[in-house]
Amino acid sequence: MVTRAGPGKVSHLSVSQFAGREGVSRIRVLQLLAARRIPGARKIGHQWIIPASAAIMRRAPGRPRQQTRADDRLLRTLARRYVWWLSPDEALARPNFVATQVMEMGDYDDVLKLEATLGREAMVRALREAEPGRLSERSWIYWHHRLGLARGRIPPLPRRTLR
Repeated sequence: MVTRAGPGKVSHLSVSQFAGREGVSRIRVLQLLAARRIPGARKIGHQWIIPASAAIMRRAPGRPRQQTRADDRLLRTLARRYVWWLSPDEALARPNFVATQVMEMGDYDDVLKLEATLGREAMVRALREAEPGRLSERSWIYWHHRLGLARGRIPPLPRRTLR
């Protein structure tokens, strides 16, 4: 599935075309799409369309940092306060969700505890992977400056799209 944006210009690629271009398997592309590591990709029905300009978001080399019991304890405590509609186990399964809730509504002490426990990288990841509507424009701008991501232009807030 290829959509054209003009004479000879391809604007979107199918999963197979993207896999061929990136030199990975089709299954790997589907895994990356499920992990939201291909920005701008959208699912239409049962098919994915991927912008021709998209690239795979690479992770830092090495093993990912393992969550410790202290992290779990803090996230449970914060989840009870800021994500009260989910059980603690459901909230722990979505640490970025808890982090963005605290980033949006948390008091200063809770924000400092979260930042000290999870680390800057986890806060940056939570900000970059924030669900649409999770952060206000004011918080979005604040956190980009606070985490040192505001170089030049701040990216636009993630927006919800109606289907």
